[in-house]
Amino acid sequence: MTGWTGCAREWYPRSRRSPLPWVLVDGHTKLPAWRAAQLLIAEIYALTHALPAEERFVVAAQLRRAVWSVSNNIAEGNARRGRAQLHQFLNCAIGSLAEVDSMVRILPDLYAINQQRIATIDRLRIETTRGRFGLLRSAGR
Repeated sequence: MTGWTGCAREWYPRSRRSPLPWVLVDGHTKLPAWRAAQLLIAEIYALTHALPAEERFVVAAQLRRAVWSVSNNIAEGNARRGRAQLHQFLNCAIGSLAEVDSMVRILPDLYAINQQRIATIDRLRIETTRGRFGLLRSAGR
């Protein structure tokens, strides 16, 4: 494996019923859904910095936890064995995406939030959702 630096990376066998015969421990970094979720994290952090100080401990904290849950569930689901576990973690990711969407939609009504940032967050949410469905298709429903 040329071009790999840093810590040692290993291949781990998956079960025989798994959608993929082998999984790379950091293989989630190649997934479009995970990459979109990472960009979404950065946008949410930028958005929460624009919130008033009194909301940073409530709204900001909850938004940040929810958006981290999206990328972490995609990564963990990709590393698990079997389709059922993959589906379970991807469903958790989509639930966290819905939580992020629900909170972001009300913020422009409550605070002076940049509409362009909201549009970017919405685009990234859609990309993450499409990537999630792509993963489910590739694993076989």
